[in-house]
Amino acid sequence: MRIAVIGDLHYPELTTDNQFIAGARQGFYETFMERFFSIPADLYVSIGDLTNYGTEEELENIYSIIRRHGKQFVHVLGNHDVYGLKRKEVLDITQQQRFHLVETDTAMLAFLDTTREQDLTDCGGILDPIQQEWLESVVEYSGETPLLVFGHHPIYATTAKSHEPMHYIHPHVQVQEILQKKQGPGLYVNGHNHYNSIALRKRWTFLQIAAVLDEQAARIIDISDSLISIDSIDLSDPLLEEQAKVIGEAINHFSLRVDPLGTDADMKHLIPLLPATKKPAAKAVNMTNA
Repeated sequence: MRIAVIGDLHYPELTTDNQFIAGARQGFYETFMERFFSIPADLYVSIGDLTNYGTEEELENIYSIIRRHGKQFVHVLGNHDVYGLKRKEVLDITQQQRFHLVETDTAMLAFLDTTREQDLTDCGGILDPIQQEWLESVVEYSGETPLLVFGHHPIYATTAKSHEPMHYIHPHVQVQEILQKKQGPGLYVNGHNHYNSIALRKRWTFLQIAAVLDEQAARIIDISDSLISIDSIDLSDPLLEEQAKVIGEAINHFSLRVDPLGTDADMKHLIPLLPATKKPAAKAVNMTNA
């Protein structure tokens, strides 16, 4: 199985102050998304902050581009996606699920909602008790089958910047303790901090992806019977880079990074898998959100 993932996209609405970016916005996002969906993959994932403020205009516009390509696409909610509208309104527009589980022949994929709805004072992550209980059941259910968990916010003190205020899921939410109950290999994928980073903690690999306006790239996760391979595909060119700079310098709620986004070691990684074993019987797990 192959999964293509993008970091924080931050598709912005036009305001009276930034009307001049209209051409750059159209050119950048249409071209970037076309290149993203041209990558051969079984599933395409946004790791959150698909929009810059979660307004109806932003959601409708970016989803008009996404739906044009007709690919299997999962949008993990990011904090910016639930600033402008309530969570239910966002999900009604996107027709996405808040959290859910997908089982494949080679792995299980769990998608989380780590956002605080319309909270402009705290952009850090949270995981409500319903999801905590659900995730614990998923971890148990997965047995030794590889488990990939996608959430916008990083786990505390794993990937780059994830120890800084509001740059993680709050440690009072014991997500790491839940994940460490995993019997087999696990991969946690997040965005939010706008840096590339890979960290290892026991059975888990933590993968963080930079924002698209900073780096026009996609992360590729290939899963076989013996290996999970993480790689990066560069989708940039000089015009895209210039358009990204124009947009990033003009919009609110976003700042372009001026420091390095990571090292070569944060771009590629291999996770060897043990020979497949029979998944143990477990209590039923709700595949989708309640």
